[in-house]
Amino acid sequence: MVFKRKKKDEGFTLIEVLVTLLILGMVAMALISCFIYVFNVLARTRQTALAAQCVQRELEAIRNMPFNQLLTLGTSWTHENLAKLENGQGALTVQDSGLGEDIKKLTVRVTWTYRGRNMRDEIVTYVTREGINKR
Repeated sequence: MVFKRKKKDEGFTLIEVLVTLLILGMVAMALISCFIYVFNVLARTRQTALAAQCVQRELEAIRNMPFNQLLTLGTSWTHENLAKLENGQGALTVQDSGLGEDIKKLTVRVTWTYRGRNMRDEIVTYVTREGINKR
């Protein structure tokens, strides 16, 4: 028994193959651009988390200082993780809070550059003469 093939079953035409390749190429480009975007977001998030960690560590170190030493702090600080940030710089300010002499406003800030954009993370808190834990 010999089967004869119909003309329709002979295969795909060149136009069908090209249209399929075009559609697959567009889907692949969309997926690649999504992956690139996600990797960029992850890199920026990693930088922001690292900066927040630097700020938090510096803030904890300052909170453990005696209140009188707080008044003698400079305006800049360095942390080992600041070197991991491009142009990473730390700054702190101690200001009068306007609530009395026994309380100061403390601002700890880190700035860095990420792909040509200036980024910043900052924490503002108040420090009292009695400290966190009253005794």
